[in-house]
Amino acid sequence: MGYIGMDLNELIYKVSIIVSDPFNLAKLVIETTRKLHIIKGVKYRPPGFYEINAYNSIYVLGDLHGDYETLIEFLAKNKLIEKLSTSDTKILFLGDYIDRGDQQIELITFVLLLKNTFPDNIVLLRGNHEPPPFLLPHPHDFPYKLAARYYSYAGTLYGLFLQLFQKLAYAARIPGKILFVHGGPPSYVLYTDSFEEAFSIGKPCVDDLVLEEILWNDPIEYSELPVMDSPRGAGVLFGREVTYRALELAKVKYIVRGHEAVNGYKFNHDKKVITLFDSRIEAYGITRAGYLYIDRSSNVENIEENLYLL
Repeated sequence: MGYIGMDLNELIYKVSIIVSDPFNLAKLVIETTRKLHIIKGVKYRPPGFYEINAYNSIYVLGDLHGDYETLIEFLAKNKLIEKLSTSDTKILFLGDYIDRGDQQIELITFVLLLKNTFPDNIVLLRGNHEPPPFLLPHPHDFPYKLAARYYSYAGTLYGLFLQLFQKLAYAARIPGKILFVHGGPPSYVLYTDSFEEAFSIGKPCVDDLVLEEILWNDPIEYSELPVMDSPRGAGVLFGREVTYRALELAKVKYIVRGHEAVNGYKFNHDKKVITLFDSRIEAYGITRAGYLYIDRSSNVENIEENLYLL
């Protein structure tokens, strides 16, 4: 549980203080890295999977890419700081906090401050823009934003952020309901009878190809093949066969993901795959931000009823 009485304006002010000093920012990154897997009612399964077993309500956001204003609007509209302070409300982020947006430093600082302040209530997943060293995205302007603001301290800060990124979970599940990933399920689901094996759960580290596909895959609506090469140059385009096999192995009804710039949200594969996107920065030309809300009584038989727009 967080701090009762905390309000949104106080958090915004704290962010302005933190980003003004590289030592304060470094301290926040280090402290938050230690708290990543402290979440009430959530079991961490190494090397990077969450089982969400207990909650009153969950809000889910897609890619933000430095859209600080949209994050603040979302929190204000739903009075979420008050809810985080007084109830078992959780916010689950699907990754891609950085790159492209002008306020990406403020955005990721705010997200880390939320996690640091309310560790039991914030679930942070990894996007492809929180990259493993072997697969840097393009564009990846976050280190340049750090250099422009912090000069000689930027390299140290970037190193700390990279350490944090490597510890972010890459997937989560509400048993019986929803599987959460940034990009999509790995195509390896087609070749195994084990959900744990398909997602590298229980291994010393996640398989590189599994991680790449979870972070980079996109659904394709019409394809004669279960997977196709992706124009992104990483991951694959996955068809219905991959979706339905992943749902079967995970024992859930839906896959909720981000990664694609859509106007709020979109459906694929008989509405079994839901894409959320929340960055309304100029680079995308998106006018609406989409989010998912469910509570513990939601049976999510008709998930459209749980989707909202800003």
